[in-house]
Amino acid sequence: MCSIAFAISCMLGAVADDVEISFDIWDWTAPCQDMDTFDRWVTDLATLGVTRVEISVPWRALEPEPGHIDLHWLEERLQIIKRHGLGARLRINSYYAGATPDWYAGALWQADENRPDALALPSIADERFWEHYGPLSKAIAAHCHGMDVQFNAFIGVHAELKWGDWWHYDDAALAVWRDAITEPRPAWLRDVVGDGVSLPERPPIPPATTGKPDRDPTNRAVIAFREWLWRDAVRRFTEAIRQGDPDAVISAPLGESYRIQSAQMGNLDYWGLTRGANHVVHSYDFFQHGTDGAWEAGASVAAFRGITGLPVCFEYDGEESTLGLGYSMPHLLAIGRHAMRAGAGLKVANYSYHRELPSEKPVLTKLVTLWRSDMPRAPFVPDHNADRSNTVLLFFSKWSNYSYREPANAHGFGWLHDAQFGVYKLFQDLGIPTRIICEDNLGEDLSGYKALVMALSPAALMPASAQEQLAALTLPRIADYDDIPPLHDNTTPREAEGIATVRIASPAAPIGPADLAALGTAYEYGLQTPDTRLAAYRPGHVVLGYPIGLVYQEDPHTYTHQGLMLWAIQQATASANQ
Repeated sequence: MCSIAFAISCMLGAVADDVEISFDIWDWTAPCQDMDTFDRWVTDLATLGVTRVEISVPWRALEPEPGHIDLHWLEERLQIIKRHGLGARLRINSYYAGATPDWYAGALWQADENRPDALALPSIADERFWEHYGPLSKAIAAHCHGMDVQFNAFIGVHAELKWGDWWHYDDAALAVWRDAITEPRPAWLRDVVGDGVSLPERPPIPPATTGKPDRDPTNRAVIAFREWLWRDAVRRFTEAIRQGDPDAVISAPLGESYRIQSAQMGNLDYWGLTRGANHVVHSYDFFQHGTDGAWEAGASVAAFRGITGLPVCFEYDGEESTLGLGYSMPHLLAIGRHAMRAGAGLKVANYSYHRELPSEKPVLTKLVTLWRSDMPRAPFVPDHNADRSNTVLLFFSKWSNYSYREPANAHGFGWLHDAQFGVYKLFQDLGIPTRIICEDNLGEDLSGYKALVMALSPAALMPASAQEQLAALTLPRIADYDDIPPLHDNTTPREAEGIATVRIASPAAPIGPADLAALGTAYEYGLQTPDTRLAAYRPGHVVLGYPIGLVYQEDPHTYTHQGLMLWAIQQATASANQ
């Protein structure tokens, strides 16, 4: 449960004088190791306008011997932060930069048998890890009770809750897999593969796809297994922290997904990885976004807020990953404006490697000034009950991203990401309030929203429970496709005629327009080519039959797609208005 102090802070979060602005100082860098330097940096941060200092807390320093917990290292730094009137956030570092104690003998993350060890990272599936990391987290939370301190788990790659690759082959993780595939199987596995499907004792690596989604039950089971392992790890960390302090404030450190590597990285489970958390710290992948529009930052924040229902702090990486990659100051400020207007707080990372004080970095002073401005923005705490009748639910399927695993390219997000998030941009350009959701939100009360819009999210790729929940929804519905899209080829028509002349295909995607004639006589059709019927409609349901989000971003005639979407909303909601 959220503390009273945090709840008040959340309510005030959109006010320029009380916005969340945090800065991290890694335990292995000089500003955290030397106490005089640490004091000087915290002083500088307070003057700059930062509200919270985040430090990583090395396991080795706090548990030098098995079962012997010494919090002196932490207390020294907390006292300095407290003396300057700032809050703290602690990342309990289990492995990075030598943080794992020498005495630890548990399993480490492991790639498959044909590759070397991935990382010296303690396995989240090993009971020997939780026998120490759990009590350590509990002791830290108990020690910080009553302080303005937040907590998160440093148990994944780059301090985020994610796999970095198919690194689930350590003995502990394989033992959990073998137990899961033994009858009776857990509900999360049955939901994905059903009953009676034979699964191997050693899980395979799901291969890349080329335009057609992978529906192989074994590969789906592997992806679901990895997702469940992370959910269970987050549950165990949250329980340990709350045993130490029932009112503790927990943040979930998450990097963005909805991309080519969603299944491989295993960090698309925004909802599951935030259960029990009070807010999200969102690491934006600047190294992938150099040529993208600044609007994508706001879209990424909106995805986290819409799916998790939690406040989000937007993380700016260090100079090497921003200015060093060619970002200009105006570009960085434009990104910040979109993130801030979407309701995010500010988080600054990876500057403690530098000798200069934070206030000596022009980009930081400009970002803090931007976040402290009175520019209009969404409230820091999402309110999904506000203005439902005018708000569109925009559905981005996780399992579309798990099923389409295209080979990596220069743009690591891929055509599916662009097809889904392009619909978000369309709605933003139209000024229509939008909430992004996924399969995990279908258990909520979603009544009262204007319409449900499915963006490249075929129900056939979803688990059985999600398909049932979708079928039970009575909201007006609009979809780009009603089934798995057909492949694009050189004979694919580029335009359709009817209520407008509309571009319907993109050379950037392996999918093309779908003939919707099979929907039958219950539908009318607003668009057609010589051999294809598109824009099928009846009251309550519209299927466009082409990847509108993807084409929208490429077509200079954006108004045609905007107009078609407005028409689709009118047709889908017609029965409700009669």
